[in-house]
Amino acid sequence: PLAVRLPAAFVAVLLALTAPAGALPGKSVLDAANAAFAGINDYRMTIAVHEVAGDRIGDRTYAILFKKPALERVDIVAGPGKGGGIVWLGGDKVKGHRGGLLSGIHLTLDIHNSQVATLRGDSVNSGTIPAMLAVFTTIKGAVSEATGPQIDGAGASTVTLDVADPAAYNGVTREVLYLSSITNLPVRRERFAGTQLVKSENVTETKTNVGLTNNDFPW
Repeated sequence: PLAVRLPAAFVAVLLALTAPAGALPGKSVLDAANAAFAGINDYRMTIAVHEVAGDRIGDRTYAILFKKPALERVDIVAGPGKGGGIVWLGGDKVKGHRGGLLSGIHLTLDIHNSQVATLRGDSVNSGTIPAMLAVFTTIKGAVSEATGPQIDGAGASTVTLDVADPAAYNGVTREVLYLSSITNLPVRRERFAGTQLVKSENVTETKTNVGLTNNDFPW
């Protein structure tokens, strides 16, 4: 059969129309997200988290500060433990305090200690942008990308990981990261165990390169 040659300009337009939102032709959504993060020195964001672990359900909202290379501060602004906070300076230790009358008592703990882990046992640094992106290259499984739904009135793309060994990933069988088509940064993350949604994280109020200093991460 005769080969049909399409004009290069037409092919470029076709690729642009079929690529997931937020990705340039020939560039994956995940590549775009990593490139966007490479241009960020620090950020602040709010994450509303809903978790399910067996018959336990948890809802919390966190205010998060992050500064490269690995400084993170997490303040609980709603839900159980409101007023508490955790600081991570990289490594395997964190310093935390409870809310209320005990706010003046600061403890240094292992990052995986149940007192500073989430309901499903996730460590404090798992909610950082680099950790969200790294999942798709460090956890074995099949990765796919697609155009996602509108989130807060803006378009989004999805990157999905179908986990090869859920037992090695806290029972999670599928992870879906939603990336803004405007900023290429995370706006939502969902984790499933089979068909059950066991964790959702909605990211709002993200502001980048706000000029955070080491003083914003008191140890």
